[in-house]
Amino acid sequence: MIEILKSILYGIVEGITEWLPVSSTGHMILLEEIMPMNVSESFWSMFLVVIQLGAILAVVLLYWNKIFPFRK
Repeated sequence: MIEILKSILYGIVEGITEWLPVSSTGHMILLEEIMPMNVSESFWSMFLVVIQLGAILAVVLLYWNKIFPFRK
């Protein structure tokens, strides 16, 4: 249960830092140092990618018309 609460906190920090002009990845690393999750290294690597996937997809969606080369 505590790991679920930690992952919610990680999500909140990720969401807030995506709106600020600071490194969200850096904040994830700092938060891991302060409050480590009890997970394997491979899970942690996957978790960092998945938690940032929403922000990456939002940027692609927002700028789709500018980056898609085959406009009508």
